[in-house]
Amino acid sequence: MPIADTVKTLLSRGGLQSVSLPFMSGLARLHGHGVQRIFLDDGIWMHQTSYGYFAYHQPYVRLDLSRLDRLAQQNFLWGYLPKAGDVIIDVGAGVGEETLTFSRAVGARGKVICIEAHPRTYRCLEKLVRYNRLENVIPIQVAVTEPGCSVVTIESNNEYLSNRMGGAGVSVPATTIDAIHRQLNLGRVHFLKMNIEGAERLAIYGMAATLEETEALCVSCHDFLAQSAKDDGLRTKGSVRDFLRQNGLGVQERVEPGLPPYVRDQLWAYNRGPLQKTAGKAPSAHGRCPPTPYLLD
Repeated sequence: MPIADTVKTLLSRGGLQSVSLPFMSGLARLHGHGVQRIFLDDGIWMHQTSYGYFAYHQPYVRLDLSRLDRLAQQNFLWGYLPKAGDVIIDVGAGVGEETLTFSRAVGARGKVICIEAHPRTYRCLEKLVRYNRLENVIPIQVAVTEPGCSVVTIESNNEYLSNRMGGAGVSVPATTIDAIHRQLNLGRVHFLKMNIEGAERLAIYGMAATLEETEALCVSCHDFLAQSAKDDGLRTKGSVRDFLRQNGLGVQERVEPGLPPYVRDQLWAYNRGPLQKTAGKAPSAHGRCPPTPYLLD
């Protein structure tokens, strides 16, 4: 670990947090990516930048929001061109890495539904929305899964991108994409993005009705992690592809040379017209609800 990172980690702990703020801000400015100030708000590290505000569970001195915007466009706007007034559902919004991009792309008449399950990660997302005054964004703290599951557990690692559903962790309320779509009365959805660390294998069984109203979607599958994690449950691409085709969508994969694995495993799908109602019936998912042996508040 570089010396600067070691110092940053030490200063971000316990009672040293308040005295470390000027150091953190200065270190971030030295990196020259537009971070102007780092400060704390209720235990969340806020980053004021020339591009907007960003919230994180630790100081992010190398933060480059313009780079995050470019990555959002390259990774999740590759097969969808947002227009003013569009409706986007972001399942697995994280701390909001794509939220600013989506919000600005659809404009004041548009709507972005940001769904994030983990409570700590959601607090960062919520602050990003509030500090940036994103009035067209609706953040929701809930896990998305199959019908019949009202609560699940999610791992609570420091590196939030590795937190997966099931096993020991924190308990969170759960619902389906169809239920959220229905409760918010969203109607037509122009784009649905899903990136939920392997839980897509369950979430698809609760979204058949929403697919009938969705023009385009991108599902990030996680087969590329299966070998390193020694978890075949992460091999989701085949089942997700089959489900989308069974529901009448045209499926496309990215084949450009040099793609990173997490982009190569994306599935893009498009609504080719009115769907067959019989095809829209999800198969029974009974028994697939992830185990919740530890429910920790």
